[in-house]
Amino acid sequence: MDNCVVGRRIKGLRLARKMTREELAEAAELSTSFLYEIETGKKGFSAYTLESLAGALDVQADYILRGNDGKKVEIASQKANGMLSLESLICIQKMLLDTYDEIQELIDS
Repeated sequence: MDNCVVGRRIKGLRLARKMTREELAEAAELSTSFLYEIETGKKGFSAYTLESLAGALDVQADYILRGNDGKKVEIASQKANGMLSLESLICIQKMLLDTYDEIQELIDS
């Protein structure tokens, strides 16, 4: 599990729901500073925290961990809101490298 990608996914979900970090932290019973560290990929979290975040964001826990086509939607949303930061670009780079590795594995097999 890549903390950076998961954190960006959580932040994207929060922004899509027009929630502040404080609102999500309160709904998930987390401190705002811990949520910030999760969203920026600086910290991982427990299964209990995952369930709390999933409940507060009204999504399946699996989506937070694995995502789906939502990656493109999250990045497009961030770009539209002018929120692509260096952290976002690093996460995008990691996603592209992961995708490249997956494609290379398919070609090699």
